[in-house]
Amino acid sequence: MIDLLATLAFIVPLIGGLILFKLDERKADAVMLGSFLTALVLQLGVTYLYITEHGEMIHIKYLEAGRLGEVYGIIIDPMSVLIGTVVAIAGFIFMFYGVEYMSERNVGHPGGKGRGLFYAWMTLFEGATLGFIYSSTFLGLLIFFELMGLACWGVVSFYNTKKARRAGFKAFIIPNVGAMIGFYTAIGIGITRLHDLSLFALQNLDKGIKPWLFIALLIAGYTKSAQFPTYSWIPDAMEAPTPASAFLHGAAMVEMGVYLVARVLQFMGPLPTWVFYFMAIMVSLTLLIPILNYPVQKDAKRLLAFSTVAEAGIMFSGLTFAALGLEIGLKAAMFQLTTHAFIKGLAFLTAGTFTYSLGTLDMRKISGLKEILPVNGFAWAFALIGLAGLPPMSIAFSKAELLTSLKAIEVSPFAWLPILMVLTDSVVFLWVGMKWLGRNVFGKPSVERAPTHWIINTSLIVLMILALVSAYLAYPFVEEIGFHGGV
Repeated sequence: MIDLLATLAFIVPLIGGLILFKLDERKADAVMLGSFLTALVLQLGVTYLYITEHGEMIHIKYLEAGRLGEVYGIIIDPMSVLIGTVVAIAGFIFMFYGVEYMSERNVGHPGGKGRGLFYAWMTLFEGATLGFIYSSTFLGLLIFFELMGLACWGVVSFYNTKKARRAGFKAFIIPNVGAMIGFYTAIGIGITRLHDLSLFALQNLDKGIKPWLFIALLIAGYTKSAQFPTYSWIPDAMEAPTPASAFLHGAAMVEMGVYLVARVLQFMGPLPTWVFYFMAIMVSLTLLIPILNYPVQKDAKRLLAFSTVAEAGIMFSGLTFAALGLEIGLKAAMFQLTTHAFIKGLAFLTAGTFTYSLGTLDMRKISGLKEILPVNGFAWAFALIGLAGLPPMSIAFSKAELLTSLKAIEVSPFAWLPILMVLTDSVVFLWVGMKWLGRNVFGKPSVERAPTHWIINTSLIVLMILALVSAYLAYPFVEEIGFHGGV
């Protein structure tokens, strides 16, 4: 039963997305929300059954073929159940908000007709992401990885301006190059050496090949997660409608690069120490990029985009420790992914209300939110303080788990470098965030009044609640995450 629910959780939105290419306006609203809600209910069913009836990893082989071994299957375990639930919950909230954001009442981007195409791409995005999370073979991962990339192109280029088309092309090409390097290498080795495309076959890899295959897959993860040196596509992707930006940054595209590397490490196990050094250097260089860019940002969404580069880098810091065989690194990375989804979604949806209500993302033109848009102003303060890593927001506790997991220092003092960069990023973001909060929230009102809507405010309030409680809800699953080697 649980395997059927998990499979339907991604099949339903994939079918819904295809139907939405032919629909628009209210019919599109209904089908889109129905698809996201159905996926959410199915995923919650998976979570309930896993907690109450299973509790151990479930591996279902759907397709096997001679010398290829397992061609397609699914894995249901604490990691896939946790991250699948995060994606389903966040995706529904983002698109519930999206129904109003894509309406004709949006001051900055009046919508109405044509939104069915956006819904189609977003619903496919949801299905592809959930399919990716549950896949047990490299062929399945590749198919859903590419489908995510196609959907990303569709939403980023949706407004069809010159900048949007260029950004959409860039958002498709850069991760696709990573996919070619990583997945083609993995599938090639699976066919010629392992005779199995399953993640489980990774434990049978020759020690001389294992680190190099990992580096190839790490490149795929880096391109997907906008890490150094391939980070530039993510700030440009801010041309997408804000619900898509929230999904890209908070629950899908970027996070799936981290998830891919975590999955590979689960089955590969410890790697040579030089891989740890390589990852630590790359993470540190990645974190340097947003640190240098925060102070000069004026656009709210671009500020948050650089924050996403940093937050993904923080997740990769955990995976850097996992490469040494430390389970706490896996746990910290998935904990950070979970808590980040809701606080980053809140930040983007709040920035979207600047477009919706005020017609601008230029933070220099936004002032006095506590008087003209009090819910939005509180949400903006809540989100920026949370992203800086301050309690009581849940993301503070996931960052704390990473920063207090110092076993890697016993292997090498070099492990201090990514930790120090994480701390520096938080300090700089807090400084910049407080500067803008003083102006945006507490300054003299920039307008006398601004329109809002109950859908907008409800979405923000729900995300604020989730940003507070997600650590508590996720921690039992996080504690069960570990390596699968030898299974």
